[in-house]
Amino acid sequence: MQKQNTFIFLTNKITIFAVLVVLVFISSFSTDYTLNYTANENEVKIPVPEAPDDDAQLRESEENQARLDAIKETGLTFTTIEVIAPEVLPAGEPLHINIALTDNEDDLDCLLTWYVNDEMVKEEWIITGTKIPDFIHPITYSRLMEESIDVKATLEYTTPSGSIHIIEAEKTITIENYDISHWKTVEKSRVLNMVESKYSGDFTLEWAINNDFDDFDKELYVNAKGYTSETEYLIWVNRDYQRVNVFIGTGQANEWELHEVFIVGTGLWVNTTPRGVTTIPSRTTEGWAFPEDGFRVEPVVRFFPEQSSPQGSSYAFHSRPLDIRTREVVDERIGFPVSSGCIRMYCEDAWWIYHNVPNHTTVVVY
Repeated sequence: MQKQNTFIFLTNKITIFAVLVVLVFISSFSTDYTLNYTANENEVKIPVPEAPDDDAQLRESEENQARLDAIKETGLTFTTIEVIAPEVLPAGEPLHINIALTDNEDDLDCLLTWYVNDEMVKEEWIITGTKIPDFIHPITYSRLMEESIDVKATLEYTTPSGSIHIIEAEKTITIENYDISHWKTVEKSRVLNMVESKYSGDFTLEWAINNDFDDFDKELYVNAKGYTSETEYLIWVNRDYQRVNVFIGTGQANEWELHEVFIVGTGLWVNTTPRGVTTIPSRTTEGWAFPEDGFRVEPVVRFFPEQSSPQGSSYAFHSRPLDIRTREVVDERIGFPVSSGCIRMYCEDAWWIYHNVPNHTTVVVY
């Protein structure tokens, strides 16, 4: 028993000694490695990144969001807007317009609305700070078009809290039109097709007063037809609108300008004023008297000489029927077909024809 205890004791001591030897060896190996590692001065040292600070990143993100929220809430408070467009638009071109913003914040979703002459024509969403495409507005060119247009742009933004910001700008743009020679070429066929030799009204003077061709169309019509005259005057009797249109020029085609316009009454149905191109052969201040009917007309300026005696036909420009003795108007009707074929006129207008338009002047009835 004593021998057994002695053996166990020696065994334990040997084990403890062995453990101490291993520890000394490990310590010696670690010291040598550290010395060897630090002794190599040319070796690149790899930095070890510090552990991320999650709280700092979170704070920075929250601060950035706060700044963005503040910008979005400010919105268009300090922003100004200007319409960018030409002062004068050359004839035939479309209108390119845009906006310029000053003191604006970027990345705001805004509604841009365009108005032309107070009429809304386009809406589009834009983002401030990015390129805004031009708005192209087509111009409808016509002879009687307006020479300017008003353009307005409004920019609307709604903040995160629900506030609505609206800013706007306006600009008036002058529109150049084509010259008159362009429109004479373009509208020639239109005018030639629209003139008709028939009455279109309701047999009232009011209708005649309110309906007629415009001056441009009248001049274009007689010039496009190529009418000439032996005098500086040309007369066009328009049966449709019951007008006598007097033109003045050189007598040559394509040089006529409208000079005077008179409301008249042409022939009624079976006694209609005949169509055609004729001249004035003669005139008289005595007029024509009709004792059996108790009236007279004066003065008388005849036309259609080829259908009559040397003095001229029974077709003429003359006054409304007058009392044969007092010369007061006894039949006031005018402005619609009413006569027996002559051109019934107001007294002063008939006298104007008598005193101003010479014989041999061309008369067109259509």
